[in-house]
Amino acid sequence: MENTNIVKFENDQAEWFVAVGDQYQGPLKPSEIYQMLVEKKINWIDFCYREKEAQWIRIADHEVFKVLQPAPPKPKPVMTPPPVPKKDDHFKWFLFQNDNQTGPYQTTELKRLISAGQVLELAYVWREGFEEWKPVKEVKDLFAPAAAGAPPLPRTASNSLTELKAEKRILPRKPLLAQVYVTNQSELVTGMCRDISVGGMQLLTDKIPGELGSSIHLNVTPPQDSGLKPFVAEGVIVRVLEDKRGFAFRFTKISDEAKKAIESYIK
Repeated sequence: MENTNIVKFENDQAEWFVAVGDQYQGPLKPSEIYQMLVEKKINWIDFCYREKEAQWIRIADHEVFKVLQPAPPKPKPVMTPPPVPKKDDHFKWFLFQNDNQTGPYQTTELKRLISAGQVLELAYVWREGFEEWKPVKEVKDLFAPAAAGAPPLPRTASNSLTELKAEKRILPRKPLLAQVYVTNQSELVTGMCRDISVGGMQLLTDKIPGELGSSIHLNVTPPQDSGLKPFVAEGVIVRVLEDKRGFAFRFTKISDEAKKAIESYIK
């Protein structure tokens, strides 16, 4: 798969179009489309079109390109690692405040930020094992209430507005049964969306396409009665479900049109 010279197409005519986001390119030859895949300018979950089929079809599903998909990596031999001593102070905490997500942090590091007043009381935190983001003040391992009789921290209108925006951005979610194609540039995984928010989605899959923090590309096909149109986006895996049958990810790149449609769907 290093170059298109070794790939022979029975009909290498410039009669193809490829959808990239909200735009399309073409007419292109099959060899040109294949070279774009090799150079990662497009993904296997993007759509292609030619007049013969008269409809847009995912590149990964089209018979012309299906046989050219990269083979899945060979499974590595399973080796049981030696037991590791328990260490509570490893990097495991993610923090959301001021409309930004940061982390991971060590426990001691995050406690220091909290005690220094650099973490808002209504900020949210998440670590492996949490089903959802939690207000930092509800996590006893991190948040120590002020001593009796101590005056409350000063609050400004700006702080209150920031906290409210952060709270509204995380909490609103809504179930959505939609088919999703996910790729990590080396393999294609099919899953079903469980719920969606403006910030991300939860997916049920048989295979996790990467570790925490891995970047993925996805193509979402919502049901017609949802009012949502199919859309593409990029995201980062932020949580693996405890039963390993799915994961949650945060959008890092999504069109304004898709974001507005999701907001409307949730409302």
